Amino acid sequence: MHAKAAPQTPELDPARREGDTVGVLAGDALRFAASFLDSIESDAAEARRTLAEEAKVCRKMAEAVAQAPLRNSSRVLTPTDLGGRFFTLTERMWPNAEVAGYLLGHVAELMQALPAADGALKNRLLRDAQQLRRVQRLLKIAPNAQLGPRLSELMPLLQKLELPVQGEKPFPPMLIDGVTADPVFHVAAQDAYRMVVGRELDDLPPMAGAVWSGKLALAWPQTRNEGWPLTPVDAARLANAVRCPREPWSRSPGMPGDWTDLKPEAAAEVLRLIGAHHRVGSARAPFPLAGFCDRVRTLALRCHGGVMLIETQGRVSGGATGIASFVLTENKVLAVDGTSAWIHELNDAVGPHLQDEGARLDYIRLFMNCVRHEGERFQPTESFEDLADRAADAALLRDLCTGHARAIEPAGFDAEGRWLFLLVVCHRQGFFATGLALAPDGFVEMIDDTLLADGVPVLSERMDGLFVILEPKEATS
Repeated sequence: MHAKAAPQTPELDPARREGDTVGVLAGDALRFAASFLDSIESDAAEARRTLAEEAKVCRKMAEAVAQAPLRNSSRVLTPTDLGGRFFTLTERMWPNAEVAGYLLGHVAELMQALPAADGALKNRLLRDAQQLRRVQRLLKIAPNAQLGPRLSELMPLLQKLELPVQGEKPFPPMLIDGVTADPVFHVAAQDAYRMVVGRELDDLPPMAGAVWSGKLALAWPQTRNEGWPLTPVDAARLANAVRCPREPWSRSPGMPGDWTDLKPEAAAEVLRLIGAHHRVGSARAPFPLAGFCDRVRTLALRCHGGVMLIETQGRVSGGATGIASFVLTENKVLAVDGTSAWIHELNDAVGPHLQDEGARLDYIRLFMNCVRHEGERFQPTESFEDLADRAADAALLRDLCTGHARAIEPAGFDAEGRWLFLLVVCHRQGFFATGLALAPDGFVEMIDDTLLADGVPVLSERMDGLFVILEPKEATS
């Protein structure tokens, strides 16, 4: 089997479907999946027959899940559909949502596994598979929900919720009374139950209601990660620090873009948020206070739907000035610690938005500037200005950049459907011609690197905790 073409993809982004139900979104996804199954070519008659049968079931389930995601699928499926996978002689019920979720996952696997006519088509299939899996996850978490702000607000609770199993006992009241007495929790629990089960929590028998309330209560504290709020004294210290910073910015931003230098009130608010989630030392001091932070600048990341990349300037022990970076999403404050773990967590939280070339270039710059090896980044070198604040010999560095620096160049696709890029990076004191492959899920692989120049006169960098420090000239040499 192989794919020679792909049907037109409908709008499957939940953020653009506000007002629709999850079931209606899943129905559109299933109709798209059926069209894809119809487009697959195979020389084997049995494979063609299976694909046609699966496409037929997708279309049947599209209508069923859109109208009633929690209704018994036996009203739609015949005993032989999908090889009898969902046929049972017992009392077990397979909701339409569960069958639809299986079909979306199955077709997504086909999209990922099938060979395609070229790299561009394979890339398209990988992106389409991502969309089907996103709908599949949503259908599993909240099959009866309506798309919109309330679902987005409750998504952390729904993601943490462990569904009760048959015969489960209620939790001891002493463990959950503090949560269940919260009126905000009560409303959230009612809405969440409705999104998952399609009924009213208050209508359950007392024992079953207690079990469900307990499950929701256990998940509730995990979703309200407000950190460890700062004391009024600590908040006042931060406000004073940003009103009177000790010095100007010591360096240019860590990646190019349209940065905003925050005014004192906004800067203090960002530092309070960081301090609530990131504490250091045995005294658990807020990071911005322990690091003497007094400046903040921000960049909206196009590659992640506008979430904010934060840089804050402070000092480390010994008095050296450094810059620490964080990413702020609606639910997380992620520290950019030099590893790749934070960007994978960011991708899981908000997904990489790589639909257009500008966003993909943004992602490459973010990844290469913020994921480090032994404290040093693989800094894309598009001009002398990218390295100017690291120059140990500005004149010589400018000459080398004139000969080697280049804009990041998109270079099509590889056979696996990944976007390819050609660029020059500066790592330690070397220029390298580099080839990168970027998958739609945000995974970056360096597929080629050739040394262009050694002994490039740039100062080294190192990590001191979360701070990036520029080494003095004598340490670099």
